[in-house]
Amino acid sequence: MTATVTASSDANLPSEQFQAAALWTFVHLKTPRFTSAVALDVIRQLKPIIGENPKQLAKRLRTALGEQGVALKHVHALDAAARLLGHADWHAVSREQPAATLKLSPIMAEAPEEMFADWRRLAPRLCDWCDAWLHERGSEIFQVRFGAGYIMVCIPVPREGGPAGSKDEVPLLLITPLGDSEHWLQKAPSAFETLRRHLEESGKAVLDGVAVLQLCNRYSEDVLARLPAIPQPVCPTDAANSELVLLHEDNELLPGSGYEIARGDEMTCWSQLELAMKDHPSAEITLDDGAWRIGAGRYVWELSTIHPKDFVPGLVVTVLSEVDSEKLLRRYKLVKRIFSDRLKHHEVTKRLQYLSGPSDTYRVDLHKLLLVLNKVGLTWDDLCRQDDVQQEMVPELPVGFVMTVIERLKPKDPNVLFAVPSRSELVRVDDDSLLRTLLPRIGIVRYRLARDASEDCRQTVREAVEEFGTSVRMQALTAAGQLTNPDDPLPYLVYASDGEELRLKLESEGLVMHAGVMPHLFPTEGVIEKMPNMWSYAFGHSLYLDIDFAEGSTQ
Repeated sequence: MTATVTASSDANLPSEQFQAAALWTFVHLKTPRFTSAVALDVIRQLKPIIGENPKQLAKRLRTALGEQGVALKHVHALDAAARLLGHADWHAVSREQPAATLKLSPIMAEAPEEMFADWRRLAPRLCDWCDAWLHERGSEIFQVRFGAGYIMVCIPVPREGGPAGSKDEVPLLLITPLGDSEHWLQKAPSAFETLRRHLEESGKAVLDGVAVLQLCNRYSEDVLARLPAIPQPVCPTDAANSELVLLHEDNELLPGSGYEIARGDEMTCWSQLELAMKDHPSAEITLDDGAWRIGAGRYVWELSTIHPKDFVPGLVVTVLSEVDSEKLLRRYKLVKRIFSDRLKHHEVTKRLQYLSGPSDTYRVDLHKLLLVLNKVGLTWDDLCRQDDVQQEMVPELPVGFVMTVIERLKPKDPNVLFAVPSRSELVRVDDDSLLRTLLPRIGIVRYRLARDASEDCRQTVREAVEEFGTSVRMQALTAAGQLTNPDDPLPYLVYASDGEELRLKLESEGLVMHAGVMPHLFPTEGVIEKMPNMWSYAFGHSLYLDIDFAEGSTQ
């Protein structure tokens, strides 16, 4: 992809002819052979845009002039670039130019990074880059992904060697804050709404993933500062851990009485809705007091937001208002037209920042770790000395140190070294809302049962948890596209209620469960090719269940 993009139209930007005249006047004084025709060619090659960093334009200008055999010093190039952007000179730019707060880094193109003072100035540039990609490569979807201190605009591309219909996300653009990043996303929703309208309203493409950013932006910066810390309010930076949830809920007087259809970003939820409604493709969708009404079915939209904590994340569920549901319905109908009424999306499980990778630190069971060290004739000091590190013997250890220890000791099951949470660190599961949020993002289920449980009770719990764990693994394989027919995939709702089924089975035995999340290492030997200096384990997470008798119940 080339680095040039279509220039944004703005009344404050001088015309090409004006810019060419300014460039010719400036350069001709130093290089008389430089003609006005060459100046116009250079301007058309550069295509300066309003808001562009003059320093970046100066670098591009020197390169362009160098190709014409004209050598220009950097200080002179800065002056020339300032004139092209309508300023009197470089000193005027220094006085007028606001401080940059955002950095745009093109990833799929060999182009320089660009700095912007605010989201309003960045929005037209995002439109330009997406237009350039559409012109050169073509695409139906741009996906917005949020992380800790960054936003990526990605393109889904077919996965090489993967199952039919599987895709990988290729980053196109990266946006990061400059300086304070606490409130850097506060004004981002308006910029991405500009980009969404530019793409979707014109029928060019779909911008997937922006709904969570807009829905998380309910409070201004001043209001957020006045809100209490508990319960923790939802703000734009929570977009990295938020997703839409679609529920089939016919009884509006009993919230939570329905079943889950989909969770994720817009395209995932819409395509899963189409899959669930494939036997009723012509059913009209209407709005009913904030819910979507499809035939006799009533569908409710929620925003699910995770606030990460040690073992049990805080979960905030917000039911979308009628206004927000209406916006989603309008977009759904618009996107259906873009895809000629055939919505099909590869993604099943959205990648959230929470549980998407290793933590910075892990809590280990020091007693078990020291026992393993003793078996191989090592002490804590010996371990630190061999690795030439100074590490205090505390439960919270850096991830690099933990992995180095495990690689050195090679225990039969490395997961026994992680500290098991106490009952007080878990949360009682009285409904399946937390389980539905966690299940697509864990790889295995572990549990602890009350010691005084009878053998019959233990057998019942064992079978119930094993069935649940099998369902978790099947769901992960289905999400990866390994167990589905791309022409006739299973809907997500097949697995969405598995957590509630487990809860009800335990409840029928007079049992309750407390849940949390623990780290879990999966051996990679024989699964992927071992590379030099590569750890022998892949990071993952397990759902940890502490199962006990409900108060007042007996075996």
